[in-house]
Amino acid sequence: MEQIVFVCTGNTCRSPMAEGLFRALDGEARTGLAAASAGMFAHDGLPASENAVKAAAELGADLSAHRARQLTPEIARQAKYLVCMTAAHYDRLVQAMPWAEDKVFTLAPDDIADPFGGDLETYRACAAQLRDAVERLIGNLEKGRA
Repeated sequence: MEQIVFVCTGNTCRSPMAEGLFRALDGEARTGLAAASAGMFAHDGLPASENAVKAAAELGADLSAHRARQLTPEIARQAKYLVCMTAAHYDRLVQAMPWAEDKVFTLAPDDIADPFGGDLETYRACAAQLRDAVERLIGNLEKGRA
């Protein structure tokens, strides 16, 4: 199954929540794409942040087994789509891996703000924004217009 990889900075907040929400919204079955995530500057093996786990769980996504991983050229090559949380992630990824530009895009028209270090309410707001954006993405992928 081809992969859709959600990309953020550390792979402990936004991208794991997006990955989990993609699954929770039945995105894998609806699109035929396996969800994954990675970080531009991730420390391999770190768990998702506590508040990300809680906020995602409230929306039906289980991040308890998540472990952060660095985005590598190999991961990028294997992905059908690389979905960035911000325009800055997009720019950095395309600069680092120009050969992947045709499969890189941002999740939403506006940046998904990093909740890192925020309280649970900050994470809940981010998770709600992610849920809405991921639902739109799934709908677009179902219609073949990612």
